[in-house]
Amino acid sequence: MKKILYVEDDKINALIIRKLLQDKYEVEIAPEGQTCLKLVKQNTYDLILMDINLGNDQMDGVKTREEVRKLLGAKSPQIVAVTAFAMPEDQAKFLKLGFDAYISKPIEENMLQALLNRLFK
Repeated sequence: MKKILYVEDDKINALIIRKLLQDKYEVEIAPEGQTCLKLVKQNTYDLILMDINLGNDQMDGVKTREEVRKLLGAKSPQIVAVTAFAMPEDQAKFLKLGFDAYISKPIEENMLQALLNRLFK
């Protein structure tokens, strides 16, 4: 079973994503960037879903992605930007910042499943 780390500070959003994915994937939740870094040092993940606004100016999703890449290098899993920034130019912005994919909130189950199917091919 593929293992996904969802970095999300909103408990309700984390619960919803876990519920949507739990039948097909093992899902672990990190409520903020420092916990994410601790978990990626201890575990291997196939994918990270990274909320951008983690409620911490020091360690948002962009900074956390950078730190994960520094820690894991070539062993880093794909990292998906998960954000309420949903304008057409936002997707290009986050891909340019080094995310492997992008999905906007509110997350629709069919869109999320299609994205994961594509990434796990």
